[in-house]
Amino acid sequence: MNLKIIKRWAPLIVLAVLMAAAFASGLHEKISLSVLQENKGAMLDAVAARPVVTALSFMAIYIVFVALSLPAATLLTLTGGFLFGPFFGTFYVVTAATIGATIIFFAAKTSLGATLREKAGGLYKRIEGNMNENAAGYLLFMRLVPVFPFFLVNIVPALFNVKPRTYILTTFFGIMPGSFVYVNLGGQLATIKNLSDLVSMQTLLAFALLGVFALIPTLYKQIKGKKKIVTALFAAALLSTPHAYADDYKTFLTLYDGLLQTHVSAAEKDGVAYNGVDYDGWASDPRHKQALKLLLAENAGAFKGDEKMAFWINTYNFLTIELIVREGERQSIKNLGGTFTSPWKNHSWTLSGMDYTLDYIEHKILRPMGDARIHFAINCASVSCPDLRLESYKSTNLNQQLNEQTMITLANEGKGLRIENGTIFVSKIFDWFKEDFKGGDIKGWLGDYKEIDQNASIRFMDYDWSLNQT
Repeated sequence: MNLKIIKRWAPLIVLAVLMAAAFASGLHEKISLSVLQENKGAMLDAVAARPVVTALSFMAIYIVFVALSLPAATLLTLTGGFLFGPFFGTFYVVTAATIGATIIFFAAKTSLGATLREKAGGLYKRIEGNMNENAAGYLLFMRLVPVFPFFLVNIVPALFNVKPRTYILTTFFGIMPGSFVYVNLGGQLATIKNLSDLVSMQTLLAFALLGVFALIPTLYKQIKGKKKIVTALFAAALLSTPHAYADDYKTFLTLYDGLLQTHVSAAEKDGVAYNGVDYDGWASDPRHKQALKLLLAENAGAFKGDEKMAFWINTYNFLTIELIVREGERQSIKNLGGTFTSPWKNHSWTLSGMDYTLDYIEHKILRPMGDARIHFAINCASVSCPDLRLESYKSTNLNQQLNEQTMITLANEGKGLRIENGTIFVSKIFDWFKEDFKGGDIKGWLGDYKEIDQNASIRFMDYDWSLNQT
């Protein structure tokens, strides 16, 4: 069997074997309401004697039960409240449940998710895009509303490539209200006779309403997005004449070129060479506001082919600088993200009547054009990003510019590509967007630009998100 396939399916197989062994041994039956009630005194004595050890042991058991999807979560949650009180009990339960759920998530993401992404068609891509765009809202809704099985909510995000950070945060905070209710009820462990009597219909309805409230921002965003699309189509119909804003766009490019040549220069950090930006100088240069006004007035739908690609690369790079300038950030672009959203999704600009985020431009416009070289043309305002050019991209020589940018990046041993002791070290870009490089054949793609050993192993360099300032 192919080693790659074995590595892919190994985590899920291990979990499945352990799960089967646990069920076969009756592990889940060893924790019951009667057993807990019979041993409540001994458990309280253990907590009093060794509070830290008991807490860690409790969390370890909880993690195992969640990771193996054993049906005893309610009893364990009640036990947490009985032993540690409502606040510490909630913290231990939520932390352990999140860790256990994350184990399942990574196992499913590595095996089922990767396989599905490779074989999926257009419908999957649309669902994946929608899920990633609104992951926080959807996941909070599913975590808060008790009708969705916990195990199912652990698996679904993995199938649609939800980012681990979003998954972990929404799991931790999404299960907190319900966990607190059950942990609080744990004080009644000695008198509880039937688990089904613990939570009333009113409580379940309250959770459902809480889930709906969590979904409101996502629903609003969807409705707003549809309105923006209609507006954009209407604007495009009115302004459908090609190059209706040709003169204004040429003026924008002239201003943008001047800004790049004035405020971008060679820099170095920790041995990594990059083109740095004098953001303070850029911010005080009146050409920036002039260029921004012209760009946002453009008819984005008027560009086709290479003109379209060049336009959106320029737009992405200019708006990234605009974001840093506008927000006054001088440490890292990642500081401009929200609790559940990245900086690339958290900020938007209106062009042709439609709101665009940097994330949308990259993933919905540029990447679907099918040219992996765009990853070396767009700049994310960080040291490890491929460098900004000292000129804008133009359709007349776009192919040459993209080739040059690719070669410049690969020639940069600090953040592009280097070979050490037979191992190929490349930018994390090749990891994050591996499907864009000949469907994941990274070495095959690199071989078109540089002579490399196709049998060599590949490792990904650390990524420095420090601001690319001079």
